[in-house]
Order: sequence, then structure tokens, then C-alpha cells
Amino acid sequence: MKKTLIAMGVLLFSVNCFADDSSTNAISNTSQTPATTQAQIEEGKQYIVLPTYPSPEKEVIEFFSFNCPSCFRFESKYHGMNRIAKAVPENMKIKRYHLLDFGALAMELSEAWAIANVLGIEDKASEALYDAVQKDKTIKTADDIKTVFAKLGVDEETYEKTKNSFLVKAFMAQQADAIKEMQPSSIPSIIVNRKFYINSSGLDTSNDDAYIADYIRVASFLANLDPNVKVDEKKKNN
Repeated sequence: MKKTLIAMGVLLFSVNCFADDSSTNAISNTSQTPATTQAQIEEGKQYIVLPTYPSPEKEVIEFFSFNCPSCFRFESKYHGMNRIAKAVPENMKIKRYHLLDFGALAMELSEAWAIANVLGIEDKASEALYDAVQKDKTIKTADDIKTVFAKLGVDEETYEKTKNSFLVKAFMAQQADAIKEMQPSSIPSIIVNRKFYINSSGLDTSNDDAYIADYIRVASFLANLDPNVKVDEKKKNN
């Protein structure tokens, strides 16, 4: 049975650099010259090994919310997940799960994200929903979400039909299960193979470019790290 991460508490999911405006400003005001981070990647510093069994398939998971300004910055300015996807092996699956209870219309936005995935328009929908929530502030009701999709070519009938489909319900269940298992308490959070949590507070924060470059470097490193070693070691000690 997989263990949850309750015991890790605040230590595990520390607030990352994008979440704090003052920290972000401090980074932005430093040198903007792109940096190549040379610091050795170490467990407990740039990443934390989770007390869970690894996923059966190779995957990178991002927990996020359209209500989260830090997630918006990570996605729109730094294109974080797209860059990570290019840095990890091609056979790794990229999964993004929307929090079900973070901010206004959290459940409706989570359903909208599921619908976008089922329809295969997740990239366009992600940009449109982030802009509507964070920039334009036009999403006040569930109908406003449908308006965003209508602009993407998805009429209300298709939206509702897809929303009630088995595939959307299955995606929603996957989101809920992942959130329950890994219990992210700050976002964006990125976990590799459900075993390695990228500890943003241990990354290079000398400037924005150095920070995101280090994020990608660590993600690539963890993608090639055997997630079964820690589990095997525990079994030997029991």
C-alpha cells in the first residue's frame, strides 16, 4: 500500500521562489545574465526522496491551479513544463493535475482542465484559462469558463457532453487520487516518478534565468535516477 506524505509536512513542500512576490522581485533585480549552475545535485538539497513507491511508468507530474499567480508565472513566462518535457527522456509522460480546492471555482476549473485534456486542447486551454483568470479577471462563474472554451471552438453542447463523459470522470479521479497520495501543500510542485520532489528552495536563485535553468537541470537528473533503489534498500532493512 502506498504511503502518503503527511509526515513530510512543511519540510517537504516548502513555498517555492515564484510564490513569494518579494522573493521574485529580489531575483529579478539581480543580474539577468543566464547562468549555468555547477552545484552538485544532492538529495536533501535540490530534491527530496518521497516515502512512496515509484510509479509503474516514467512520468513527471506538476500540481498547479489556474488560481495560482506563481503557477501562471511558471507557465507563461518560463514555460517551465514545456522546457522540462524537452529535457527529460522522450518516453516519460508529462502529467499536470489541477488542485480541486484551491481558490474560486476550483472544482469547475479542474473539470475544465479534464475536458481540455480529453479534447486534446490542453495547451490552448491552459493559456486561455490562465489569461482569463490571472490577467483579464473575466472568470466569475462556471458559465464564464464555457465562454473561454467557446472562443477555442468548443460550443456549450460539446462542453457539457464531454464534461459528463466517462473519460472526464476518469481524469478527475486520477487528479483526486494523485492529490490524495502526494498531498501538495504548495504549487507549482513537480514530482518525478512519484518518488522525487524538486525542492525549489535548494535551487540557484541568483536570478530568474539561473533558477529555471537549475529547475530543468534537476528534473533531467531525476528523470534518469533509478526510483526503485530507495524502496529496495528499505525492503532489505525490514
